[in-house]
Amino acid sequence: VSTQSTGALNSTAQKFLVMKFENEAAMNSTAQKILEIKLENEAAMKSTVQKIQVQIKFQKEKVMNSTEQKILAMKFENEEAMNNTKVELMNKTDALAGNLVVAEEKLVNEIEGLKLRAKDVLIVSSEEELREPGCARVCAGTTKRGDTAWNDWSGYGVYVFVDISQCGFVTIPTITTSLEATNYHYDSTGVTNIYGLTTTQFYVHVLDSDTQTGSDANSRQWTVDWVAAGFTC
Repeated sequence: VSTQSTGALNSTAQKFLVMKFENEAAMNSTAQKILEIKLENEAAMKSTVQKIQVQIKFQKEKVMNSTEQKILAMKFENEEAMNNTKVELMNKTDALAGNLVVAEEKLVNEIEGLKLRAKDVLIVSSEEELREPGCARVCAGTTKRGDTAWNDWSGYGVYVFVDISQCGFVTIPTITTSLEATNYHYDSTGVTNIYGLTTTQFYVHVLDSDTQTGSDANSRQWTVDWVAAGFTC
């Protein structure tokens, strides 16, 4: 009995030993697999990280290139706008310069015209204070032949108001008058005597025994011719 028991024990111990070796081998195999999986996962992670880094770099470069292109386009647009503005300003400057030349020529002509007027018209005395020679003007006219606004002068003759407002005088002018007619005026008097002289009008009385009404005067073509010299500024 003792021998059989000892044999059974040895057999069981051997089985346990075999199972131990098998378990250790299985554990070693599992550990190797786990290590392999770990290494594979680490490699996959590294590869993924590298791909993400490459994509980020690419996107970053793409954005930077796009931004640089936009900045360059804006630069060209600004340069073009500045060039257009420069051309516009140059054109306006040229136009202004041309206008100034025209204005200057006009002013010179006006000054020369005033000088000529000052030479042509010289007023040495006046009822009012003398003005600049360039402001002197000679203005002449006549009443309408056959339709002068003669007024009856209570049996003495006729009188008429003469409008000189178009001369533009600003001071009382010096007036010279005469009577023009077709007949009946050789012995008339008074036409050279000025009454009510202002910068815009005057009137004269004409004494004549044969011409007693305005109708008589107009039928004989009586008109008042006049020449005035005064200042317009």
